[in-house]
Amino acid sequence: MKKYVMFFAVGTSVALVAGCDSVDDETPAGYTSFADIEVDADAMQALYTDANGNLITGITPATALEIPDTGNATYNGFVAGEVAGSRLIGELTVTTFFDPGLGSITSSATNFYHENDGAYTGTLNGTGVLDQTATVPQISTNLDGDLTNGGVVYDTSIALEGDIIANGSDPIGAVAGFADGSLDSGGSSETFTGVFAAER
Repeated sequence: MKKYVMFFAVGTSVALVAGCDSVDDETPAGYTSFADIEVDADAMQALYTDANGNLITGITPATALEIPDTGNATYNGFVAGEVAGSRLIGELTVTTFFDPGLGSITSSATNFYHENDGAYTGTLNGTGVLDQTATVPQISTNLDGDLTNGGVVYDTSIALEGDIIANGSDPIGAVAGFADGSLDSGGSSETFTGVFAAER
């Protein structure tokens, strides 16, 4: 997996993202600009990983004993990456369904903003696997769907790989890791290389 160095402007506060309705080809609800979403996304990400998606010192994956065998948890946050030299950030929701062996994951991302091109409409959805006995990664899920900007539709696929980690005193209070994929349109393809972080 290629790793690209990206620099984050870390804000002073972290906003937990509430679920927002979004309809394809309409202006997304919630954040209204790249500048706004960037501050909160970078602040949350900096709590858990470096710019390449590696867990920072003091942050370690939850152990199998810390991860429940039943129930579920929903995490809200951001997925952010570089596309053709510029950043694209969206709001992310990851729900983990716990099981003693292999659990499952559902994921979605919407309300994307590009630092130069503004809002991308559309929603990406995915499923995945939670392997609480794995060393790394514990969680894997693919986000797929269409994003539209400037009348151009991008067939988008972003793979998330990361871990369940602590958020303060909650040993399974967050998820974070790498995000890699592509945006394809009209026979051309741009890579998406970045990170994700979300908290419950």
